[in-house]
Amino acid sequence: MSDPRADRPSPLTLHRYALGDQLIRLRADTPIRVHGRDSLTLVRGPVFTLILMALNAGSRLSEHKAPGPITVLVLDGRVAFSAQGERLELGPHDLITLPAHILHEVDALEDCAILVSIAAPVTRTDPKGLESEHRQGDYRPVPSPPVEEHQEGG
Repeated sequence: MSDPRADRPSPLTLHRYALGDQLIRLRADTPIRVHGRDSLTLVRGPVFTLILMALNAGSRLSEHKAPGPITVLVLDGRVAFSAQGERLELGPHDLITLPAHILHEVDALEDCAILVSIAAPVTRTDPKGLESEHRQGDYRPVPSPPVEEHQEGG
């Protein structure tokens, strides 16, 4: 495994992500024009992964499963999320959760953006609570551009 990049913020510090700016970049890149979707991993670590995705209307994330529990938050547009024999149509600010290892798929009903989080699988419990499986390596958040603060008046 490679060393964490020095330009990526530590997962143990507060970090702000300008999702609007990141979505503009994703929607302008070649992969979304060619494949109908593009994604950016914001954080990748031993216990948590956070992915920003942009999908064009009509594109699909074919049936797959995640190694840990997931959440999917629709930021804009509409998607159909299918799992366990159910199909849910989701719009802006709708959030779903799904346990680990459950087959699911996502269909973009409109151009849309989703934020996906994947937690590490829980492997055992102890009297103090749940413990997650820890893998080697550090978090690898991807830096977002600095956010310019706008001041009013003056």
